[in-house]
Amino acid sequence: MKRHGFILTAITIAATVIPATVITGCRTSRHAAATGIHDVSAMTLTERARDIADGYLPWTQLNLPVKVSVKSPQKLSVSGRIYMRRDRDIYVTLRVLGMEVANMYVSTDSVFAADKLHKCYIAEPIKEIFAGASLSIGDLQDALLGRVFVNNRGTYSDTMTAGIMLTDSPDGTWTLTPKSKINGTIEYQFRFSKSSNTLVSLTFNTGDRLYGCTYSDPADIDGSHFMRQFSVSTRAGNTPIDASLTYDFDKVKWEVPSSARWRTPSGYTRITPQSLAKTLGNK
Repeated sequence: MKRHGFILTAITIAATVIPATVITGCRTSRHAAATGIHDVSAMTLTERARDIADGYLPWTQLNLPVKVSVKSPQKLSVSGRIYMRRDRDIYVTLRVLGMEVANMYVSTDSVFAADKLHKCYIAEPIKEIFAGASLSIGDLQDALLGRVFVNNRGTYSDTMTAGIMLTDSPDGTWTLTPKSKINGTIEYQFRFSKSSNTLVSLTFNTGDRLYGCTYSDPADIDGSHFMRQFSVSTRAGNTPIDASLTYDFDKVKWEVPSSARWRTPSGYTRITPQSLAKTLGNK
């Protein structure tokens, strides 16, 4: 296996986003099913935005299986679990044959990741990983789960309508664009399917470059909407990045164990995001 393979997977998926668990309702016997079962064809844009907001019930903790699939820069498929404490942290552990091979932890201000096969890790301020963008941990959680957010204000709700723009498109989609830009310069936009009113993509425009991700396979858990698959396709220098996360909401658990946290590994070599970028560019 190529050096830094697993840690590169974790970091490139995170970086390309920009360049006790309870969802309100019954706590037991939760079931994931496809959304889009109600008629949305006659909805106005305002009604579509309200329909989206109505599907975002609050949650506090989330714990479910995840599959990481990478087509480029190297083919890789590995499974694990993702743990989230709302507005606090994200922890991902990846395993092969029951053995943990990599983990990644994102707190409110830092990103950590370790490749246990090659005994290396990174520990960097979150802005260093996300191209200097002021993204909150809640923003990152919403982006990964396929939920609309307004930067540093939380998941989209009806109270935020004055701060967004809604636009109809002739290609069977419509868009929701927050009026305030990230860092005052980065515009971001959410695109939805008209036929199902589900999220299709999230795009960031820095002015000289576009970053983005796409979504597929909606899930409805007791009336709260998520997307089962998050995908990115971009480039790091001359190297194409093509990767996806697939969540198994049928096996979701509603609490995060105390063990799901970062521990700086002893005897590991610390590497930098710059060395990661160089390694990607040489693949």
